[in-house]
Amino acid sequence: MKKKFAYIAIFFTAYSVFVLALMPANWLMAQIKLPKNITIAAVEGTIWRTRIEQLMVDDVVINQVQSSLSFMSLLMLDPKLDISFGGALVNGPEGQLTISGLLSDMVIKDAQIALAANTVTARLNLAVDVIAHEQLALTIDRFIIGTPICRELQGNLQWRNAGITAFDEKVEFGTLKAELTCDKGELVADIEPNNDLGLSYRAQLKQGGHFSGSGYLTPGAKFPEQLRSALSFLGKPDNKGRYRLKI
Repeated sequence: MKKKFAYIAIFFTAYSVFVLALMPANWLMAQIKLPKNITIAAVEGTIWRTRIEQLMVDDVVINQVQSSLSFMSLLMLDPKLDISFGGALVNGPEGQLTISGLLSDMVIKDAQIALAANTVTARLNLAVDVIAHEQLALTIDRFIIGTPICRELQGNLQWRNAGITAFDEKVEFGTLKAELTCDKGELVADIEPNNDLGLSYRAQLKQGGHFSGSGYLTPGAKFPEQLRSALSFLGKPDNKGRYRLKI
């Protein structure tokens, strides 16, 4: 009798794996209720290997999204997805990452993402028209989603050869780098002060997408000459030559 139950269990296990292996990814995606700000187009493949031609988050378009699901991770009851997107020949962000913890607290690891700096600038609703140049490079070693935003975060954000164009004049900033951490559930970005702007700044992303930040601007020998005339709008410097910045 025990052997009979064992054979039945083996049969149903093998059958379940077979069904999962052939399950169309587009059928599965149709069963998922996505947030209103996310739309997808042209889903192909199976749950093991899925390809999405285009994913749109708000007005940011991500092309050629591909994911693979680890069978061993399913056996260990911790599904793991390896995801890549974008490419040199398509517009939009480009990168790769690994997602696990889908049945508990989601964990993102080994993320390498490149994004046009102007994609971010265009969403800031600045008072003047500004074009940001070059790419932002985001590296996330480990990110655990928590309340309100994160439970753990280790990563950094770099803007190499940073620069903007405003009023038909281009201003170059050199390289800006920020360390990303999590503090009491809030996402924190600390800009490393060793930069051409003399900028030291801590930005915090809070619950509900609220943003706050404070720091100093200390113009030095490498400070862009085009910006010196605008320093007066920041008020008067302190006795260390620093201009206070606060949002």
